Amino acid sequence: MEILPKSNGIFYPSSEKELSKMFKKFARKIVNFNSHLIIVPHAGYEFSGKIAFNTYQYLDRDVSNIIVIAPAIYKKVSGFVSCDVETFATPLGSVKILPYNAEIRNDLFEIEPSFSVQLPFIKYFYPNASVIPILYGCEDYNNITELISSNIENSAIIIASNLSRFIPEKESLKLDAETIRKIANLQIEDLDMELADGAIGICGAIEYAKSNGLKFVKTAHSNSAKFNEDTSNVVGYGGWYLTQ
Repeated sequence: MEILPKSNGIFYPSSEKELSKMFKKFARKIVNFNSHLIIVPHAGYEFSGKIAFNTYQYLDRDVSNIIVIAPAIYKKVSGFVSCDVETFATPLGSVKILPYNAEIRNDLFEIEPSFSVQLPFIKYFYPNASVIPILYGCEDYNNITELISSNIENSAIIIASNLSRFIPEKESLKLDAETIRKIANLQIEDLDMELADGAIGICGAIEYAKSNGLKFVKTAHSNSAKFNEDTSNVVGYGGWYLTQ
């Protein structure tokens, strides 16, 4: 069974030609390909695609499994859920799926863009890789830290999160500056959903970094007002990669 995500043609172009053209515009030269964990946004590519694309470029290319850890936003869930379809369709070809040992909810993954917008990037950078999909709701971030610790040596891990959401730009910039500071200083105190919809995933990744003497490097930060000029209802976006 293959799923065509609802985000196809809405969050990113549905044609291979248009998507490939967009990725070529996004690309810049990256030297470091060593990271096994990144934090990336999950908005439409016109808003956050360049940040996500250039953050993906820091991932180690020699892994065959990609774990996507994303917040369930469209429908609330409790704990972890996964899916067990064979493939997801993207404009660049099908992405193979390996289910995680959790409740199976294929219906959620079809509609959840926090997960599905990652798939074209993964197919582009890892054409033969398998994706292990995980959505979470009210989850203890320590469980995400444990998940990362158990898998990071042999997998690349994607933490999906947007930053501040649907507030005036002045307030958005203030909140995003606070989130950027917390991630740089590996602080999880008060890092909640007001600052990032994937705050639980980010906190889990920060705890892993602290325990292993690692740090996060920011690749970029922007917000929706830079693209649509609407300063009254702004969403923030940022990218980070984990490194020594």
